[in-house]
Amino acid sequence: MEYIIGNKLLDMPVNMKVVKMLSLINECKGQQIIYKKQPKEVLEKLTEKAALDFTIDSCESILLVGEDIRNIFLNEVKPKTREQVSIMEFRDILKTINSAYEDMRISSQTILELHGYLHRFSLVRGGKYRTEENNLLHNDLFREDTFNNHGVLIKKNIEERLDNYIEDLCKEYNRLIMDNEIDNLIIVASFILDFILISPFEENNIKMAKLLTVLLLNKNGYKVAKYESLGKIYDEKSQIYFKGLFTRKDDTDKFYYSVNKWMEYFLKFVLDAYIALEKELNLNVAKKETKTKRIEKIVNSTLGYFTKDDIKMQCPDIPEPTINRVFNNMRKEGKIEVVAKGRSAKWKRI
Repeated sequence: MEYIIGNKLLDMPVNMKVVKMLSLINECKGQQIIYKKQPKEVLEKLTEKAALDFTIDSCESILLVGEDIRNIFLNEVKPKTREQVSIMEFRDILKTINSAYEDMRISSQTILELHGYLHRFSLVRGGKYRTEENNLLHNDLFREDTFNNHGVLIKKNIEERLDNYIEDLCKEYNRLIMDNEIDNLIIVASFILDFILISPFEENNIKMAKLLTVLLLNKNGYKVAKYESLGKIYDEKSQIYFKGLFTRKDDTDKFYYSVNKWMEYFLKFVLDAYIALEKELNLNVAKKETKTKRIEKIVNSTLGYFTKDDIKMQCPDIPEPTINRVFNNMRKEGKIEVVAKGRSAKWKRI
């Protein structure tokens, strides 16, 4: 049995594009302390929006469009078909992962349980590995032929074999995380690639890959998937494409090239999500300007009357006491004055 996440990973040459993306993502991770300083309601809205967008990206199909998914996600419409019920199942698992990831052990049992929840209301039994070979997604890396003493091929029980594959994969992941010799993002990306190459379930392997990505990113401190959807990070086309890259295991140069292509693909989604989140929270501006300067800039560029709520709308990361302090200082300095007192007081520049 051979895994991408196995012994080759430690000595794998990594191209400069991957190195650059790793550096940028880990820089974004280091700045996540800013997230905790956002108002609670802002983070709650971001989490809900990310979960909705991710569910739409993961459940959209010929039978389901974004608006239908949104209505079911928000419990505005009662699901009637199996496809519609699957939206609720995916939504609930995603929310569970975001809230309880710290207590989830990376093991075959956990993966089976998550898959079972994906089929909670389905006639198709979830929570079990496939019992037949998947010819479309078959991969030479995971062939394990065994012969008896007479040279006759023994066909192992596929479900049992897959359970062993996934459990070994999880053990290897946990070992590498503990050893702390490889960047955790590389380990996460490799785990997901191995999972896709194995494709252990009869259906919903892509959905499981998406959910496991969120779980592993959260467990390793990359909180971006909680606040920003990773979008269409995997689909059937990408699954088949990367399967095709790993059909030969005797060509080391091609193997390393293929792994680097996957790393570029995986890391780009994570980095794009961080960039989108920073833009949504105006964090790029926050890095360059103090909160006081940002408030003064908005005030000075506003024509007519304005309120403190106008500042909150444009700067959700700035707490109300800071806005009050800046307004009071600007009033004392004769830069602004209040024209209508009360709960929704209006101000204007002097």
